[in-house]
Amino acid sequence: MLLNKGLLASLLAYTTTAFDLQHIFYKEQYSCPISLPASCSNNTEIKDSCCFEFPGGIMLQTQFWDYIPPKGVSDPDELVRHLGPLDSFTNHGLWPDNCDGTYAQFCNRESNIDDVWHLLNDDQFNGRDDLPINGTDLLETMDMYWKSNTGDDESLWVHEYNKHGTCIRTLYPDCYKKWGVAGNSKKQAVYDYFRIAMKLFHDKDTYQTLKSAGIEPSVEKSYTKLEISNALKEGHSGEVVHFLCDRHGSLNQIWYFHSLKGSLLGEKFVPISALPKGSNCPDDNIKWYPKGHVPSSYRPPNGNHPGTRGVVRIGNGKGFLIKNGHWYLKGTPANFFLIEAPFGNYYLKTRMGYCGIDNSNKVLACNKNVAQAAQFEYDAKKGYIGYNGAYDWYATKYPRGNQQAPVYAGSNDDGYNFQLKFVKA
Repeated sequence: MLLNKGLLASLLAYTTTAFDLQHIFYKEQYSCPISLPASCSNNTEIKDSCCFEFPGGIMLQTQFWDYIPPKGVSDPDELVRHLGPLDSFTNHGLWPDNCDGTYAQFCNRESNIDDVWHLLNDDQFNGRDDLPINGTDLLETMDMYWKSNTGDDESLWVHEYNKHGTCIRTLYPDCYKKWGVAGNSKKQAVYDYFRIAMKLFHDKDTYQTLKSAGIEPSVEKSYTKLEISNALKEGHSGEVVHFLCDRHGSLNQIWYFHSLKGSLLGEKFVPISALPKGSNCPDDNIKWYPKGHVPSSYRPPNGNHPGTRGVVRIGNGKGFLIKNGHWYLKGTPANFFLIEAPFGNYYLKTRMGYCGIDNSNKVLACNKNVAQAAQFEYDAKKGYIGYNGAYDWYATKYPRGNQQAPVYAGSNDDGYNFQLKFVKA
């Protein structure tokens, strides 16, 4: 089950000249000023949001190494179908993180999608000579290299676009109007996000980079963090690359950090060193298991598990959260469920519904359906709940007596600042 070599060659070959963005529907040109700095390096405000990515100016190209097969699968062709090529990492996504390492998520619900297959099969993206890649060809390479560990690849694609793609401002509809694109700008942004994400993924061939340094998948061999770090630098212009391990001590995620010059459509990615996030890999004895290997410590997940039950307390103060997500001092804390979300992070849920963050004022509210739910970080060692890469929360008032105080994501110099700590029941 191999991807057509001609298709892969065409995917790797197509390029877009930076600062000279060729229109897809018209042969006019739109140029971003060459004097503009790379994202996250400006000293003054850049007002042209179609030529300067802000606030999500750090572009992360992230990759998976999923190696544990579904139960009973051992045939090489079946392994490829579920896990991707045996000699390649798979794409996780393209993420626009903020310059300080935090990030936004699900930025524009009106731009959300629930389908990729039909969109990339649309006539708008097929059968024309002026397309960088046909939508059907793009879909074929995504089928091979953008895999979900749940077996539902399209759900991962939808999730990645809705969570991250909708936060890339240089793909907003106003920019397509400015450039004179006549087609459906919402569909165009989806197509552009996936084709650029796949192009950058193929530019970062992690498997070959590691292999060139003598690091290969093996059940017996192990490697040091320094060996892996030095090897990955060679494939990223000498810049530090972030990598993570799974619970079995095996390498399973790679994050390449970039700044961006101009619009995302220019594809002028500038490699930069990873922000100091801290790897969970040990200093020594890191495994890189081959695809198809099942560690002896592996236990299949319980598909009926409803999450971990607990309460959410104010980490450095008095009180707790009640069922609507507000801060309260009296009575009994509400039961919260910490639920692993598909493709990473966690949901929080009470009997009133899932918890979410209002985009306009950042208030925490636990009355959402799953489509409106936010995805939270969870520090298992400290028990802290985070949002968008930060673990800061605040209230503008203290909940005296029978009062409740709304809780907001972030910090406030004039408010009450604290952490939220999940305490297992």
